[in-house]
Amino acid sequence: MVGPGVSTFYFAESGSGWTSSLVSFFDGIKARHPNTIAWSIPNHGDLIDVASGEITGTWTDGTANAVPGTGTIPYMQGVGYRFVWSTGGIRSGRRVKGSTFMCPMDGGMLDAAGTLGTVQITALNTLAASLITASTHDMRIYSKPHKGAADGISSSVESVTVPDAISWLRSRRT
Repeated sequence: MVGPGVSTFYFAESGSGWTSSLVSFFDGIKARHPNTIAWSIPNHGDLIDVASGEITGTWTDGTANAVPGTGTIPYMQGVGYRFVWSTGGIRSGRRVKGSTFMCPMDGGMLDAAGTLGTVQITALNTLAASLITASTHDMRIYSKPHKGAADGISSSVESVTVPDAISWLRSRRT
């Protein structure tokens, strides 16, 4: 592995239980990732003004947690799978979607064709759907404002899919 990764999850300000829902989600996928990694789930963070993207305060919820991977090696470095979070939001003439990349992944997740196995896809879709529906905290995809504008939006996640393909980041945006 090259270094740490970051996955950012957004939720509507109202409600609580964000951290416990994320712990349950990562607990459900941990066997698909090597025991050399762990996800750290904080119990605090920044509140942002959706339109401007400016920090307006902080939130606190539950306790901080770490969820270690429990998969066994061999694992596939640099590649994995992804969750595609779909919303009803439209911005600049396009549907608002988000992706969460999960890597490295256990090599046993692949079928004979070298893509994600059907059993794995079904299980991952079920886990992700429960993150969306099992809580009242309204998971969101945040589209930051364009430079110099106050036009950011936040759209509720309505569904999720795991594509039947290996995924990787092609570039790192800064």
